Amino acid sequence: MEGLSDYQLFFKLNLVHRILIKNVDREMANQVGATSTQIAAIFYLLENDGCQLVDLSRELLQNKSAITTLVERMIKNGLLSKKPCTRDGRAYRLYLTAKGKTTGEAALPHVADYNRQLAEGFSPDELETLHSFFDKVMNRFGIPIDNYFKKKL
Repeated sequence: MEGLSDYQLFFKLNLVHRILIKNVDREMANQVGATSTQIAAIFYLLENDGCQLVDLSRELLQNKSAITTLVERMIKNGLLSKKPCTRDGRAYRLYLTAKGKTTGEAALPHVADYNRQLAEGFSPDELETLHSFFDKVMNRFGIPIDNYFKKKL
């Protein structure tokens, strides 16, 4: 049996992530006019419309400057609107526009198709192992997986 270091899990996971995001972003931009990160934000807002930037930042695991840039780009593209929070004058609330909602709904079948493509060629036991692996990695690094994957695709 190979030594644990022979698997190069970190390198392969990083490489696979970059390849997937690059390809998905290109396809999603052509299909629905938004990147995978924008789609993730839209999916969150479909169930949490009116959230604050800090909520979206926490959900997407992005720092404040990255979320600010993402939100500004989404506003410019007509996907979101930002309104001052009535409870906290320093904060803003985010709302999907009609275009944002339409984009999110249009993205759902594409995301489901990506999941099907990723699962192709794996047995149910192999998929369960992958699922367990991802859950363990997220838990190990303090990401509460209970908050994720509420919507089945």
